[in-house]
Amino acid sequence: MFTISRFSVEISPKVRKILSIALISLWTSAYDAWAQYDYTQAQWTGGLMAGANVSQVDGDGYKGYNKLSPALGGIIYIPVPDFEFGQGCLAWSMEVLYSGKGASGTGSGTGSFMQSQDIRLTYAELPLQLNYWRGPRKSIYGAGLAISYLAASEEKIVTHSGQLYQFPFRKIDLSFLATASFHIGAGFFIAPRFQYSLLSIRKKHQDLTAFGRAEQFNNVVGLKLMYLFDTR
Repeated sequence: MFTISRFSVEISPKVRKILSIALISLWTSAYDAWAQYDYTQAQWTGGLMAGANVSQVDGDGYKGYNKLSPALGGIIYIPVPDFEFGQGCLAWSMEVLYSGKGASGTGSGTGSFMQSQDIRLTYAELPLQLNYWRGPRKSIYGAGLAISYLAASEEKIVTHSGQLYQFPFRKIDLSFLATASFHIGAGFFIAPRFQYSLLSIRKKHQDLTAFGRAEQFNNVVGLKLMYLFDTR
């Protein structure tokens, strides 16, 4: 086995700049559509969201949604014109998110020599969903995929002997997600979400299986407050 010291979870200036530019672009697009949105003509609308993720890493040394992390960003909805679907239509949505994930556990996990494990993962995330859409003041239901870039990570696996272990993560995470956004009034929504990695988030390492499976996956339940601009 080998020991690696902790490394910083500071987000690099380059990643912060990318996130800032993307969020400004989302805001500008939503503002430009304001006062000219016509649902019958399928105009774009956008908004902001903030909330939290509770998560675990399937395949690590512990079980349970024990990690609480922030999640916030912006969203744009793009209705598909001339495509009726029941009382509404279909709409694409694209988000830019700062999304925290990870896992935490104490006590004997995989292997009686484990004392604790803490995983903190910070992603710049781009979810793309296809939604059932009835305008910016009605509940919305969607599902799709998200591609995420790992901006920062920190892991501490501590054994009863006091040794500290750490293993690398992949920079890119591809995941499935499903979201239900319930309109609660005045353009505000409560938006629960389930998200699960389709590919392993771990890089292969010969010693990793002593603390869990070689392949591991983000398992996330999120809850956000979302506000959409009414641009009709």
